[in-house]
Amino acid sequence: MEKQKKGLAIAALVLGIIGLALSFLPIINNAAFIFGVIGLVLGIVALFRKNQKVLTIIAIVMNVLAMGITLALQNSWSKALDDASKEIDKTTDDATGKNTESLLGSVVDVQLGNFEATSDEYGLVTSALNVTVTNLSDESTSFSITIEAVNPDGSRLATDYVYADSLGGKQSMNQDVFTLIPSEEVEAYQNASYKVLEVSSNYA
Repeated sequence: MEKQKKGLAIAALVLGIIGLALSFLPIINNAAFIFGVIGLVLGIVALFRKNQKVLTIIAIVMNVLAMGITLALQNSWSKALDDASKEIDKTTDDATGKNTESLLGSVVDVQLGNFEATSDEYGLVTSALNVTVTNLSDESTSFSITIEAVNPDGSRLATDYVYADSLGGKQSMNQDVFTLIPSEEVEAYQNASYKVLEVSSNYA
């Protein structure tokens, strides 16, 4: 009987040691938690039988630590994976234009000028809508911006694109769009309204 009581304390201690050793290893520390639970139960039983008290208390403490470390690390790793997943999703959405509204005004500022068109003596049209792009972030970023020309009835007339490659933090650039307009469509573009349809970004 005496050996059985001592055996419980030793078994609890061994499980506590194994649990502590495994508690720092991802995935495997699931087993550490199980060992900790079993070791804790054995330790409590041994403690109530009032034998090898010091050894039993050490075993109980080690098993509790094994379970606590396992839960804490799993929570930390889970949060880190969740944060990484969210960052990947955000980066992907930024790159595909899904985050246009959140990018505008916080990461990039896009100012649209007035559409201007002139024709020379040969009827050749020179047209342009000037777009100013400002990188509001501190990091060098590349932007792809889709500008939409909209008819008075709300239908789309045309789209054009602005590319800001590796635009430095807090820097601005200007680019003209809608520069190749047929002479017969000039009036339609002059009556159109213009807006930013989509913005995608990639950190340079």
